[in-house]
Order: sequence, then C-alpha cells, then structure tokens
Amino acid sequence: MCLYPRLIRNRKYVPNKKNGGIVPEVKDKRVLSVPVGCGKCIECKKQKSREWQVRLQEDIRANQNAKFVTFTFSEHELEKLESEVKLEGYDRDNEVCRIAVRRFTERWRKKYKKTIRHWLVTELGSQNTERVHMHGLLWTDEPKAVIEEKWKYGKIWIGEYVNGKTISYIVKYINKVDKAHKEYNSKIFTSKGIGGNYMQRKDIERNKYSKGETIETYKTREGIELALPIYYRNHIYSDSEKELLWLEKLDKEVRYVDGVRVDIAESEEEYYKLLEVKRQKSKRLGYGDDAINWDLKNYENERRNLIKLDRMKKKYGLADEDERLVRLKNLIVN
Repeated sequence: MCLYPRLIRNRKYVPNKKNGGIVPEVKDKRVLSVPVGCGKCIECKKQKSREWQVRLQEDIRANQNAKFVTFTFSEHELEKLESEVKLEGYDRDNEVCRIAVRRFTERWRKKYKKTIRHWLVTELGSQNTERVHMHGLLWTDEPKAVIEEKWKYGKIWIGEYVNGKTISYIVKYINKVDKAHKEYNSKIFTSKGIGGNYMQRKDIERNKYSKGETIETYKTREGIELALPIYYRNHIYSDSEKELLWLEKLDKEVRYVDGVRVDIAESEEEYYKLLEVKRQKSKRLGYGDDAINWDLKNYENERRNLIKLDRMKKKYGLADEDERLVRLKNLIVN
C-alpha cells in the first residue's frame, strides 16, 4: 500500500451527474471516504508497474502479434515538436511524446482505417543530450519500414520477440529511479482495453465476490499470485461489492506496509513506526513522497533548459553571445 495514504470524499456520496444529484443512503459511514495513493513513493510505483505487468502479460497471451519497440527522436524533429510546446522542463518532454504518439496513431488510422494498438512509456536518456525516447509494444503485422515511415520522428528499434521477460523489461521504466532526474515521472501512452481479454476467460470466475472469501488476486501461468489490477477490479466488482470488500478489510484490522503484515487491533503504533521506516527507505532509494520538492523541480527544469540550449549550440555552431542563441534562450525560458 501507499506509504503516504490519504482519504478523500467518496464521489458516490456527493451529488453529481452519475447519481443525478440524488445521494444514495449511507449504510456505514466508513464508506464516505476512500483511500488514494500519492503515486510517487516506492509502493505506488511498484503497484503501477505490477498492474501493467499483469495486463500486458494477459494481452500478449491472446494477441500474439506484439512487437517490442523503441521510438527515438532526431534532433531536427525534436526541435520542431518542442517549438509547438509552451511548457518547460519535464512537462515539455512528456508533452512532446504525447503529440508525437497522437500524430503517429492518426497517420496509421488514415492509412489502415483503424488505429494501431500500443503501449509506450517515456524515458530520458542518460548520456550526452539526455533526449527523451519511448519503449513499449505495438500490436501489428506490418514490417519495420512501415512503422518507421508512419513514426517519422526518428529511428526505431524492434526486438525479435515479445514474452514475459520483455514485459518485465518495459514496465521497469514505470518505477525506475533516475538519479539525474529525480523529479521526472515517466508517462504512459496506451490504447484502451489492454489486457481486457481476461474478462472473457473462465479464470475470472475465481475472482467473483463471495462474502468473506473473495479471491482478489490474479494467478500467473507460473502459479504466482498477484494483486488484481484496478482495471480488472472495476470490471469484476459492482460499486456495492467494492464497498463490502473495503469494509471487510477494515474489519480485519490488519494493514500491510511493503508486504509486511501489521495487526492494528490493539494499537496502530507499530504500523506508524514501520511506515516511517519504509518512508525513509523509499527516500534513500530516490523515490518521491506526497510533497512537491519545488526547489529540486525548478533546478531540474532549468537543467533541462540548459541541455536543450547546448544541443542548439552544437547543431548551429553558435557562440554564447550569438544573437540567434539569445533568441533561443528567450524562447525556452519564456
């Protein structure tokens, strides 16, 4: 579970469009709040990585034409895309990728009358230009030449096969700790319904709600039990069943921190002690927390700006006092 959990108001019990402004009866006040994670700590990152590992593993089980790809950007194309983006730092890197992926899929749809199924995650380079690029999967029978022509922003690399090891490799970028870019959060671009074929398999029957005995795990082909991804939970369980499962967990008076079971029936003291130990471990490993480190974020954003300027200098052979470089600096900073 998240190392910095917080409770927010359950939208089911707030007037909204879904309930037509009519708030349902509250049978147990404990359901008025629902837990949410910070999305930055080691536990949140691991959970997200595990969930995508399950969904991607499930998808390649049914759709066997997946290709392992790496998409890169040439300096020329990257410069053109960055000129369209008003953001800076890491936000600019991820926005460039968003635009590129959207246009890539649009070009594909124009030719084939349907978009290409994809799952891509961003990463920043570790040497020289530290240029943003993406790793992931494409589901297609088309050859590399066609994919590269439709990508058009730079070179692509395609692996020889896709299997469990491939999935483990690409999802690691979700919870990768980048010491040079501690405030950077990778971005995932994906088609809808990845791994959805699980809902059509008989295995789903083992997950059906059963009071006090519900199995909330996904079993891999190797027999390993993993927590059900939220995507599956939302399809398998009704809102009322999810509430009942939540209440059952509260009634057990047990919490888990980094896989360690803590009994809180008598006191929560041990829970909070262990939570603090794991928080310190998470920070030592380079993971974030529920707070935004604005000083580090601003520093790293400025560093990204300087790296971009350095690329421009090398490309155009400009000196620091060159008028063209001064204009580029103004565009990047402002």
